[in-house]
Amino acid sequence: MKQFSVNNNTNGRQKNGRRRSGYALPGVLLAIAVMSVAVARGETWSFKLVGAPTALNKNSPRFESIRMMGTGTFDPVLGVVSASGTYTLYNAFDHPNGPVIYATWHSTDFVRFTPERGNKGTLTFKIGSSDALAGTGELTVMEDGIEGPIIANEPYIVPPGGSGGGARFHHEENEPFFPPLPPAVVGGEGADQDN
Repeated sequence: MKQFSVNNNTNGRQKNGRRRSGYALPGVLLAIAVMSVAVARGETWSFKLVGAPTALNKNSPRFESIRMMGTGTFDPVLGVVSASGTYTLYNAFDHPNGPVIYATWHSTDFVRFTPERGNKGTLTFKIGSSDALAGTGELTVMEDGIEGPIIANEPYIVPPGGSGGGARFHHEENEPFFPPLPPAVVGGEGADQDN
């Protein structure tokens, strides 16, 4: 194993010709931490699907429907979303693994959020499914229920009599969407000071 030492005659250069800086990595990490806190503060919202809302496939002759549960957090300023949950498809006779399908869903991309008075709004984001045959979809959640080309690119709508549930939104002003960096990353205990 090679050992390097500082040669005082080379203005702080090591034997291998590289300058040794003990402050470069901690300085960069501190700058990243400060920037992430500054950028990540803003419009943090959360939502929860309550009452397990149901949507109908408007093109299904056999009244195919989807019932969903889930929760998530999003920031419309940053354009990010993190959400997941479960769903059940009923009367899915046109699906190879139907007629009843149980699966999970997760967000993949933020699309848009339209806020309304009193912590209400309409949130749309893209989703993926644990059911490989479902493909990707787009879910719109609102106080009245859920809709969109949620699964297999099929058009689901809020039923005429109501969905039995919907989304409840909560807004947290000036809260970071992303958690802060732990102290070890920004130069605290356990950080590598010798790079």
